[in-house]
Amino acid sequence: MKQTHGFLKHAVPPACLLALLNFAGPMMAGDLSFQPITLQAGTPLRSVHLADFNGDGKLDIAAVTAADSVAVMLHTAGGGYAAPAITPAGGFGSWGMAVGDFNHDGRMDVAIANNLSDSVSILLGNGDGTFRMAGSYAAGLSPTALVAADFNHDGHPDLAVVNGASGNVTILLGTGDGGFRPGESVFLGGSPTDVVAADFNGDGIPDLAITNGSMFERVVVIMLGNGDGTFRLKQSVTVGSEPFSVAVGAFHPDGMADLAVANLASNDVSVLAGQGDGTFQPGATYAAGNGPAGIAVADFDGDGQLDLAICNDVSGAVLVYLGRGDGTFKRATSFATGGYPESMAAGDLFRKGRTDIVTAGSTGIVVLRNTTGAR
Repeated sequence: MKQTHGFLKHAVPPACLLALLNFAGPMMAGDLSFQPITLQAGTPLRSVHLADFNGDGKLDIAAVTAADSVAVMLHTAGGGYAAPAITPAGGFGSWGMAVGDFNHDGRMDVAIANNLSDSVSILLGNGDGTFRMAGSYAAGLSPTALVAADFNHDGHPDLAVVNGASGNVTILLGTGDGGFRPGESVFLGGSPTDVVAADFNGDGIPDLAITNGSMFERVVVIMLGNGDGTFRLKQSVTVGSEPFSVAVGAFHPDGMADLAVANLASNDVSVLAGQGDGTFQPGATYAAGNGPAGIAVADFDGDGQLDLAICNDVSGAVLVYLGRGDGTFKRATSFATGGYPESMAAGDLFRKGRTDIVTAGSTGIVVLRNTTGAR
């Protein structure tokens, strides 16, 4: 189960704008430069996502808090972020989050994995950064992460939930009105920690890649979708020790979906090359600092090649590996964030055509504003 380190030391009055607390200037390393911006949310945070929650066309920041709530920071007209709007998550031990339009009203909704109440909460968006509770659904024991995709091709988002204590994956099939019905439960064994969905074999059906965080398993499990909400096991790929999070991206010229896995105990990242048939071949392994917990894939230097960013929940840094476009990566550069970031996301927050990095952890939200090439 994921751990959160420390607590926030500074709370912000809910009516004011979140302040920029780091004035050290842009951090530069090689072809990259980032301006650190700390946004205080007032409580330790467990996961972070980016989406447009108020329909203004700008990315907002949503985080699951250790106080079992969802905090949404809306992008302001001045280019900053407002103080968080808080909505109870509807469960206990709230951890992972998935974002999607579950009731087809054009507003972003969220699904929350509740680690201590063994449930998934569905919160429907009001269009202003707040939510209303729509329902709670049973998952396995200690769910930690989930992903939304249309697994049965009915046009409605479904959910795949990984359960760390019961060692299985719970599928919840969306009904299109914000509700869900139970699907299959697939036993994996071990202690699954994270999940991503993508089409790994080119059949147009979403598949799953699941990290198994057991010290003894050390695998990523590939499950291929059957198109009806059920899955079949395709492969278990050996990676580093205690694989904790996984991200998908096309790192090779063939355009096939590859995987990058952050291994918490062995302090490295495994890159797996997709073969286009639902199988993966181990690629290079890269050092990832002390306690790699979160991982994001994006083009950070604007060269058209996908790069890797890894946040370290022990050393309090983000490592960025620039991709060469052939499945390999250049030497990493490190950027300090402070605190213990354990979740991250990437997107163009400031609409400058550059991909920024957002981390969540004990110091709240830390944004690394991408100033590469700025004049």
